Amino acid sequence: MTIDPTLVLLFLIGCELFESWWQHAPTLGGIIGNIRRWYHRNIFLLFAMHPSFWFVLFLFVYMRGQGTVLSLILVMKASDIVFKLWLVRKVDTKTLPEDFEAMLYMPLAPWMPWINVVIYPALMALALHG
Repeated sequence: MTIDPTLVLLFLIGCELFESWWQHAPTLGGIIGNIRRWYHRNIFLLFAMHPSFWFVLFLFVYMRGQGTVLSLILVMKASDIVFKLWLVRKVDTKTLPEDFEAMLYMPLAPWMPWINVVIYPALMALALHG
């Protein structure tokens, strides 16, 4: 059974739009604040709020781990989640390094919270057609 690349890309774009929508904020601190709310409600809900990670993991297993680019996407998505959880824990314990603390209040360009909607589907297209 083969996977239709168009459906994969459309589904991934939908997942990425959802993730950008619920995390969206004008600053990194706002994004971390949105993530903290889900983290404190239930860690499992927070992981459920990242459907693109689960979809990429499914594709990785379905394709039997073949493909360097697909592996790269999976590592990038996992690293993104882990880094954000690290930031949440540091903010909660008030042990965030001073440099990171200043970054929380810097305004983000309007396109920055939405860049994942372009990067991950582009990499996925490369993984499926490359």
